[in-house]
Amino acid sequence: MKNSNLSSVPMIALAGNPNVGKSTIFNALTGLHQHTGNWSGKTVDLARGSCKIQNKLYSIVDLPGCYSLCSTSREEEIARDFLIQKNPQLVVIICDPVSLERNLTLVLQILRFTSHALLCINLMDQAAKKGIHISCSTLEKELHIPVIGITARRKREIRRLKQFLDACMFQKA
Repeated sequence: MKNSNLSSVPMIALAGNPNVGKSTIFNALTGLHQHTGNWSGKTVDLARGSCKIQNKLYSIVDLPGCYSLCSTSREEEIARDFLIQKNPQLVVIICDPVSLERNLTLVLQILRFTSHALLCINLMDQAAKKGIHISCSTLEKELHIPVIGITARRKREIRRLKQFLDACMFQKA
């Protein structure tokens, strides 16, 4: 479906720090092949696509990776302005479990803008290799939002994420 036809379908925004796997998740959900990278001189913009989950169409927007919504860097301005102006039905905040404390700064800032969010902790396989255990249920209780842990490179984990997204969108309805 062309992006111009997505204005009438529910919007899910993907947010997170650089290098947490946002574009990997975006590509897996949409079937697109968005180029990834956050380095000086690279064009920083939104990527848009669509995803069908349980026969429902969703617009998926991959926000630029950023560490904060309070700074004045171009990627942070784009992410902040999008969240404020477009008001997506759901914001999926993607974090790296190895750097979770640093990632939670952005999570808490996004939660100031919206309660329609969920936390997706990606790269759980890397955490396990380093002996790091993340309790999603504890984070859910502390943050008051749904939390899921995945490894986005695994197709079954993307299927599990889609089911989780559908359940969260259904609860909002």
